[in-house]
Amino acid sequence: MRSRKTNDDDFLSHLLLLYRDLLGEYEPSPSFVAKVWLAIDARKAASVSWSSYLVAWSPRLAAASMVLAALLALSQLVTSGSDSRTVVLESSYEDVLILNAMDQNDGAIWVVAENGQ
Repeated sequence: MRSRKTNDDDFLSHLLLLYRDLLGEYEPSPSFVAKVWLAIDARKAASVSWSSYLVAWSPRLAAASMVLAALLALSQLVTSGSDSRTVVLESSYEDVLILNAMDQNDGAIWVVAENGQ
């Protein structure tokens, strides 16, 4: 078991040496974090697309749709008063059939319905 750990350690050491050779010597400076954030901001600015606008506007669109849904529900409650219920309850079966026929035909039934013939 000891030989496997040694092989893993050797592999990791070799990998880190290759990584160090690829990057070169690094000299940290006080402006390191600022440079990192500038690079991040530059990458974000370069990748502006429709999805970034969607992410930015989605909370506003969600709030607007909730307000619109609430207004539509409120308007349904206000307009569905007792008038429409009374008309439905007081209409007879014949009235419903006549109205249905008026909707389906070209208007010839309207004349019959108005004159009572």
